[in-house]
Amino acid sequence: MSAQDIADRAGLSVTLVRRVLRTPAQGQAARDIARTTADAILGIPIPARREPGAPGLTDATEASRLLSDLARAGWPATALAQRLHVSARTVAEVRDKRPRLHLHLALRIRRLHRDLISLEPAGYGIHPTDIARTRAAADRRTAMIGSG
Repeated sequence: MSAQDIADRAGLSVTLVRRVLRTPAQGQAARDIARTTADAILGIPIPARREPGAPGLTDATEASRLLSDLARAGWPATALAQRLHVSARTVAEVRDKRPRLHLHLALRIRRLHRDLISLEPAGYGIHPTDIARTRAAADRRTAMIGSG
């Protein structure tokens, strides 16, 4: 939960919540918190975890590599996005430049890679022209990374 989420649910100012969440500098004692403030913050129910039980952000390096593998195998971003329930732009950003992503998306990408990497896209309704275009673009990205 963000400081803003906590403030909204506790009925406190976001500034106060940020002060409470700030860790004291080394050598400084922790500040006292008014009991009403502590009760307001501690009384917030913890939100239910999102599927598959993995909230938070993680490094996108592995997911980027897995999506690049699928592109080299001929799987277009639109087909992958449809299976991941995200936009094609999200797939392209994770594959090419996004430094972090939600852990639940990283786990879905890992599962998708495991399921699709050994399959031929043409057998799943992907047009041969789209397969060739996807493979060519993946080769260009690989060549740019190798020369950069």
